[in-house]
Amino acid sequence: MKHASAITTALIITAIIALGIMVVGVSAFTNKNVVPLQNSPNASSANSSANSSTNTDQSSASTSSQVQQLQQQVNDLQSQLSQASQVIAQYQNLLLVLQQRGVISIDSKGNIYLPQGVPNSSH
Repeated sequence: MKHASAITTALIITAIIALGIMVVGVSAFTNKNVVPLQNSPNASSANSSANSSTNTDQSSASTSSQVQQLQQQVNDLQSQLSQASQVIAQYQNLLLVLQQRGVISIDSKGNIYLPQGVPNSSH
């Protein structure tokens, strides 16, 4: 008896959800207030062939320009990354030298400590 009521409830809930999905789908399908997509294939086929070729030329020039800008950004970021890596390496070397000379100690978690007896730089 409990199984039958659970199955019936599940079927009713499923039917309600399916009906809701169908209502939304039909509403979207019959909606007359649509905005055409700018990059859709249908938008380019609606233009005349002369406008289409002009748009294609402009589009490919724009795409080429965008590719060049992105390549320049990649090069700039690679340069910045290289410089940052060099700075990090310098800091790592500095910390290593300070640790070797006993000025600092670094535990396994990366915490840096001043050992006892090391004079503080504030005079």
